[in-house]
Amino acid sequence: MPPPPFEGATRVVYGYLPYWEYGPESVPWEHLTHLAVFSVGANADGSLSNLSRWTGRAADAVRLGHAAGVQVELCVTQFDPATLDSILGSSTARATLARNLATQVAAYGADGVNVDFEGVRGRQRDNLVTFVRELKAAGVGNVSLATPAVDWNDAWDWAGLSDTADGLFIMGYGYHWTGGDPGPNAPLDDGDTWSQWTLAWTVQDMLSGGADPAKVIVGLPLYGQSWPVSSPTTVPGNATGSGSSVVYTDAVATAASRGRRWESDSSTPWYTGSSSQTWYDDAESVEIKVRWALLDAGVGGFGFWALGYDGNDPDLWSRLDRAIADAAIADTPIDTGPSDSGGGDTAPVDTATQDSASSTGTDSESSDTDAIPGAKRIGDAGGCVTAPEG
Repeated sequence: MPPPPFEGATRVVYGYLPYWEYGPESVPWEHLTHLAVFSVGANADGSLSNLSRWTGRAADAVRLGHAAGVQVELCVTQFDPATLDSILGSSTARATLARNLATQVAAYGADGVNVDFEGVRGRQRDNLVTFVRELKAAGVGNVSLATPAVDWNDAWDWAGLSDTADGLFIMGYGYHWTGGDPGPNAPLDDGDTWSQWTLAWTVQDMLSGGADPAKVIVGLPLYGQSWPVSSPTTVPGNATGSGSSVVYTDAVATAASRGRRWESDSSTPWYTGSSSQTWYDDAESVEIKVRWALLDAGVGGFGFWALGYDGNDPDLWSRLDRAIADAAIADTPIDTGPSDSGGGDTAPVDTATQDSASSTGTDSESSDTDAIPGAKRIGDAGGCVTAPEG
């Protein structure tokens, strides 16, 4: 039996599983509540491309996921603004896409659809909400959305999407991107060092726009980024060329050999080479950001791009299990007994919601014979935060 829907989960733990990382050993099933199989493409007319990325994995993923109590969703992607205009701006294309996605979900007994549309233009703001409603009406089950860290185009109606979608997965990475200067990929806060664009800013922006905190999922990176620099120990530094992505396992191993450094404003580790500077997230920094998301920001959960990059690091997942357990304790009403004033029990204490926090690249749909792709697929799935999309 599949698990309960999003609203039934105490805390959502959401993972994207790219087709190039797929395999049962890549999935920490016992630690997840939701998994998105990445991905099929959406064409301008609503048809689907690269279906084998789903059909070749769906039956196995659903079987293993449901056995572990994990809901499995089909991720659909489109990163070209013009194509997104064609899809979202046409009632016919939207209906065709919704119907095709519903067919695929039903064929494998999956639990929903994750929509990863990047570069949505502002003129499609209302149509995006309409499309989510149409997906629900088509019977796809859950509908979750991959959302930008910064809504440059005012294309995301947080209140409207929160009313219709089941989950809003913040692509909380790429705050410093490979085409810019070095810095933390997913800074928690800015302090006196970084720009205002941080995880704390993003969550506050969404909540201020009307997003239901229970539906917000803070997405974190299981990868880092490395830049060539002339002065490796200078922070903030200046890149001398384009950066490149490095997965969690490689970054952690390299930091252990070169010397792990820590930047406290962003809660991010980093390390240097003779002419390079690398920023990444490890078990400690991820735990800090997850605890902030659950206990301080009071959002519904957290997740990762992308499963497999961490090598199922036992230290990482044991820390996250403890964070979830602590959040559950914080959610439990405390009965302190009769008050001195005779007014009966004190009100429940829910520290997870006492304080709300203050707080994309392009991917062509290439063939399944591609080797592990480059920086976009490893590191920039959430797009760059430092420049408008599309």
